[in-house]
Amino acid sequence: MANSLGRTCIGRTCGASRFGRASTWAVGAALAMVCNCALAEGDFPIEGIFTQNEVCRGDGSKQQFALVKVTPQDVSYSGGVCTIDSKQLSGNSLSMRLTCKFTSGAVLSSGVTFTKKDDNTFDMAQQEGTYRAVLHRCPG
Repeated sequence: MANSLGRTCIGRTCGASRFGRASTWAVGAALAMVCNCALAEGDFPIEGIFTQNEVCRGDGSKQQFALVKVTPQDVSYSGGVCTIDSKQLSGNSLSMRLTCKFTSGAVLSSGVTFTKKDDNTFDMAQQEGTYRAVLHRCPG
């Protein structure tokens, strides 16, 4: 069944109320797009700990809702875990296809693009939607 954003959910039925919170849905899609890799065109490292839409204060431990952890295989955040299905680097932008499993049990596939702004921040945009965020790298 398609949800109100035109996505197909697997497993549980996804209604508009399940994805009514843009922040939960978008964070999952965004996180799934992050990877830890140096791609052929150059070094574009994204692995690490980030906070979303706010500057990281310390290691992010006091900002649990905004915390995003990125590994080469997946992205975890307060709303669930997203696995990285594919990625493509083009200049300063890294596009990814993700599969996210939300804490509610719903599963969603989406695309996200990360554009490197500087050494500590990335602009993130959902490819099939309107969600945007800035990821701020935590020190360490």
